[in-house]
Amino acid sequence: MTAKRPNVGRTVKLDADKLVAVMNRCGLDVDKLAQRAALSSGTVNNVLAGKAPYRSTANRLATALGVNLDVLLEGTGTPTAAATVHEYLLLDVLTDWITASNGLRFQACRMRHLELDRQCRGKRFDLRDLPTDEEQRCRTWIKRHPIVCDAIGAHPNIVRNFTAFHDPGEGYYWVIDEWVDGVTLLQKLQRDRFEGEALRQLMLDIAHGLQALHTHDIIRRELSPASILMWNQDATAVLTDFELAKLIDRGPTVSTKDWPADPYRAPEANGVDVNYAADIYSWGRIAVHACLGELPESESERDRLRDAGLPRRIERLLESAVSPLRGERPSSIDELIPAIEKWG
Repeated sequence: MTAKRPNVGRTVKLDADKLVAVMNRCGLDVDKLAQRAALSSGTVNNVLAGKAPYRSTANRLATALGVNLDVLLEGTGTPTAAATVHEYLLLDVLTDWITASNGLRFQACRMRHLELDRQCRGKRFDLRDLPTDEEQRCRTWIKRHPIVCDAIGAHPNIVRNFTAFHDPGEGYYWVIDEWVDGVTLLQKLQRDRFEGEALRQLMLDIAHGLQALHTHDIIRRELSPASILMWNQDATAVLTDFELAKLIDRGPTVSTKDWPADPYRAPEANGVDVNYAADIYSWGRIAVHACLGELPESESERDRLRDAGLPRRIERLLESAVSPLRGERPSSIDELIPAIEKWG
């Protein structure tokens, strides 16, 4: 039987006015909301009367209303801008809640160290409602990010990690990295495509980052534009978000059962038998997206690349990298880099 924590100290205070406003917007009265949330009408009425529900109950209400729980919280139920977390000041919340393929739920934040006056990128992971054994498993996944960063050390294409810690007051687990003054590659791709030297440099940066990982027996496994940061100053690409990386010398890592579809993930990456070829596939799909300004369906890249104006050898390299059969891809990332360096 799965061990669960006692519910002492696990209640939250909801703002009744906010709850009523969202109910009205959704056209729900107490009975309809209770039915949709699988709760009793008395429970909903108690919440509206100001009684603090257990967090699990509050989450049911939020899910039934189609909103994040944060929307319904009263006062400071969630850290906001200008909150202090250990020795860090939370300046901005940069993203909505994001759910990773393994179910980890996180937000990216801009932080500043109180003593060093240093900006940082913080990720807060929501582990508040998990049973004890599942929380420990998630902590192991989260800690993989600093482990990977420590293994690589200083590298221009790998993010630098400062620390990771649990905040028992709020129930979040935090990972604090260097501040990359820029945006994600995904944000850049939503605005424009890459051409010429900019495309060549992007392909090299990502390849060099993967090379560093592979040298240390680490498979990135699920690389996408959302997990690549781009410096504003010189457009250098930096790989981050290593919670799903596979450390070859440590045996099985995360379960890949029921991972949601990802157009950048290699077909074999959601199985047990995965190797460096999975990262080469992701590299190729990202490069194709950057080159074309959009991501074509898998196995249709060859027709689209013919009109992209690439040197024929680079076109062939990309075609092989995105092959659904990993045996047809380049044998290693070391094979890609010299070919790109000769381009131009």
